[in-house]
Amino acid sequence: MIALGIIGDGAQARALLDHQAPLGRFRLAAGRGDGTAPARPWQEVAADPAIAALLVDLPGGGEFEVVRAGLAAGKIVVCSPAPARSGEDLARLREAMIQGGGTMLPCGELTHGEAARRGLAAMSDPAFGRITSIYLAIRQPRGPGDVIADLAPEVAGFVAAAIKDDFSTVRVNAGRLFGPERDSAVILMRSAGGAVVTVELSRCLPASLPAPGLGEVEIEAIGTGQAVRVTPLDSAVRIHRDDGCAVRPWLNAPVLEMLRDVAAVVDGYDATAGSMRRAARAQSLLAEIAAAA
Repeated sequence: MIALGIIGDGAQARALLDHQAPLGRFRLAAGRGDGTAPARPWQEVAADPAIAALLVDLPGGGEFEVVRAGLAAGKIVVCSPAPARSGEDLARLREAMIQGGGTMLPCGELTHGEAARRGLAAMSDPAFGRITSIYLAIRQPRGPGDVIADLAPEVAGFVAAAIKDDFSTVRVNAGRLFGPERDSAVILMRSAGGAVVTVELSRCLPASLPAPGLGEVEIEAIGTGQAVRVTPLDSAVRIHRDDGCAVRPWLNAPVLEMLRDVAAVVDGYDATAGSMRRAARAQSLLAEIAAAA
């Protein structure tokens, strides 16, 4: 069995703890709570030699030090697509990996969700051709939080997975349309290879509209040979009742695909170089978005 510690109370951590089916090779060992004991301090969990892997899911930031400690302790660390927000932080994570022997797995709800994952596979098929444009929209219910700070890491992770080029142009138009915080943003990017990426982020939906997970997501990608449209919420059952309706996703939560990546590392797959490249590209893209905003 692979002992997995959970640190944080984000959507992926909750999905894992609420999962009703067996987790196969995984045993939830510590963290937010394994169902039998209160949560332990994250420092204790990260250093526990009996725990092989960590899921670090801290919404709103603060994950960097936890990820670094886990890597320094030799753990397989599942984290957000962009755990480092600067080049200096990225270097510190690389140093922790080298010294401690840990493996970092930057994972995201977009890149590991069933629909988007299949979309990425289609985009990487030679028949798809060169990507010329991507449109990505994430719409959430109205509420607190800065959409760029909260959602741009997921965007950066997906775009970095889809397009391997660097981005020569990044433009951001963001503002407050529904509340006191920055709740709407349009991001326009052009890659060195000529691909155009348009991103819309907003907290505009009424609270009564069910939008599980990241919310209402639309992705369209056009290549020189094919095109693909991804709508993750379509992979769900809509339940209508007298008092309203609800959406119940019937596919596995993205966190279960993240655990597949952990198992691959345990079985000998070396993800070190690839994970650092993904984290570096996501960090670079986030820095450009922040500078343009």
